[in-house]
Order: sequence, then C-alpha cells, then structure tokens
Amino acid sequence: MINFIEGKLKEVLDNKIVVETSGVGYDIFFPASNFKNLPAIDEDIKVYTYMHVKEDEMSLYGFLTREDKEMYLKLLTVNGVGPKGALNIISTLGFSTLIKAISNDDSKMIASVQGIGSKTASKICIELGDKVRKMKFDEKLDIIKVNNEASKRISVIKDEVVEALIALGYKESKAREMIENIEVEENVSVSDLLKLALKYK
Repeated sequence: MINFIEGKLKEVLDNKIVVETSGVGYDIFFPASNFKNLPAIDEDIKVYTYMHVKEDEMSLYGFLTREDKEMYLKLLTVNGVGPKGALNIISTLGFSTLIKAISNDDSKMIASVQGIGSKTASKICIELGDKVRKMKFDEKLDIIKVNNEASKRISVIKDEVVEALIALGYKESKAREMIENIEVEENVSVSDLLKLALKYK
C-alpha cells in the first residue's frame, strides 16, 4: 500500500492532481476545496495517499496532511460512504466546515452535498462525532495556513531570482535549472538565493 508520494506538482485538474516522482506521473484524486493550499506547479509536494482497489480499477486519493487523510478514512468507515462520495463531501464542504458540522451534529450541512442523503448525513454525525471532537484539527488548519504562505513566498522569490539571472544573460531554462536543485529555506532572501544559484551553476 502506498502511504505517501513525494515529488513535483505537475498538473491541477478538475478533481485530481498529477505528481511526478522518479520520472513517473501519478494521477491522484484530490479535494477541490484544498486546491488553494497546493504549492506552485513544479514545486515540491508531499501527498499522503489512500489506494482504492477494485477488480477493474485502482485509484489513488491524496491529502496534504496525515490528519486530512485520517478524516477521509473515518468517512469511509460509515456505511454508504464510498471513496468518491467521501472525496465529494470534503471537496464541497472543505475540511474545516466538515469538522465543525460533525462536531456540532449539523447533519443538514452534510446533507447539502450532492449525492449524500439525510440518513447518511445523520450516520456520519452519529458515528464520527466523538472521534472528530478528539482530533486536534484547529492546530492542523493553522499549520496548513503557515505552510501555504511560506510556499507562496518561496515561489515568488524563485521567480525574482530567475528574472535576475535572465538579466545577467542566462536563458530562462538555464536560470530555472540553476535554482531547481537548491534546498530553499523559508527565510531565504532574493540575494541569498541568487548567490547560491551563481555558486552552483
């Protein structure tokens, strides 16, 4: 069973992402509500995965944190909720809204998801209420926010360094190659990254 996949984010589609690792691109179903937390294309990403296997199909479902994956797996324990249905719930409501709905026994909110009836929504609240209330999701949501902001900042800095290298006479493809394999820390500055790129050219 595949626990996680780590590589480069290559595509973001309607309900899935493509992650490349070791020259292989993996189609991974991914909650649309979490697209905003993805890194930029060609940036590093680690996706925690669940593999669903049927006679005629193998599908990967992915999440940015272990807690997200754990929440998804909890939904699957409820009778009547399949892999695509669980993903649809998360894609429609988002993790924070879903967690609040379950914690507050708000089955109407869950039943608003297309394909989820009132009986199934009630079962989700009844069977998962206590389990969800024991999970520290508020801390997890704060971590996602911080990581997302750091990823966006690093992406902007990399673009600025590429522009600086182009101004110095390098082709764009060469400029991006120069910074691709540099391990970038969260507090890096444009000047620091430029120096590293020129050092390892």
